[in-house]
Amino acid sequence: MNTPQEVDYGVITFEEGIPGFSDLRSFQLVQAEPESPVFSLLSLENNKIGFWLINPFAFFKEYEFTLREHHKETLQIKEDTPVVVFNIATLRGQNAITVNLKAPIVVNLQKQKAKQIILEDDRYDVRQPLLLSTSNEPDK
Repeated sequence: MNTPQEVDYGVITFEEGIPGFSDLRSFQLVQAEPESPVFSLLSLENNKIGFWLINPFAFFKEYEFTLREHHKETLQIKEDTPVVVFNIATLRGQNAITVNLKAPIVVNLQKQKAKQIILEDDRYDVRQPLLLSTSNEPDK
């Protein structure tokens, strides 16, 4: 059930699952609130599995990659297909959040199909800091 401010994008299918969760294929994609760069991706097959996603372009203005043809074919992406990109964000201690820029999630909104792509680009890290700790205490 959504709160009145959430935006539900419906059920998204990962035909190959998500790396590490290959047996889970169906997820609910929900935007925290309209215009927010924060989303949740919740498994419909295991209610203990979910991810926080961000719109990377809201935080990393120079983030870019080229989607390879075989990924476009897998996701049935054509020139005019509405596509969105997300990255998984992880809380790493009290005040640190990292983002996996190395493996974006690409979603074909028209077909409700998604795939997590592993980039070969060395510019991007799997633990890119999003928010840095401001305290001198070590993260626990």
